[in-house]
Amino acid sequence: MPDWFSHISPMSAVPSNANCVYSEKARALLPPNPKAFIVDDSVPTRRIFRTILEELGFTVSEAVNGKLALEKLEGEIANTTIIFSDISMPVMDGFEFCFKLMQQPWYNRTPFILVSTESDAKNVIKGLKFGADDFLPKPFDKEIVAQVLMRIFQ
Repeated sequence: MPDWFSHISPMSAVPSNANCVYSEKARALLPPNPKAFIVDDSVPTRRIFRTILEELGFTVSEAVNGKLALEKLEGEIANTTIIFSDISMPVMDGFEFCFKLMQQPWYNRTPFILVSTESDAKNVIKGLKFGADDFLPKPFDKEIVAQVLMRIFQ
């Protein structure tokens, strides 16, 4: 049987301006002055995430673990558009943070996205059971973040 698609590279089907297209579509769906809250113990990951989100028009707040995030979010939740949290962190991991956040009387159902290199089905399902709205695998790039934003804000 001939291989009909052997001459096509996997990336040739993706337009060269795909990042711009997804970014613009995501940006169009966001409310005015969107604010993201990043929870991750890794400085390089927070830096990359901040850069991507700022390019998409967000202002960004950060915390290094779930415990600190709960403390900061109580005063910031009304102005927060979306929360991104790593799973593996010291003090309070992303699962516990998600669960405890959902229990807070001041929590307003701000979209919550779990982020992790541990993106097997077990962790995704566990995160969704704890109340996460979506799951973002690491490593990620601007296109993937924009696609998650499009799913959440459509």
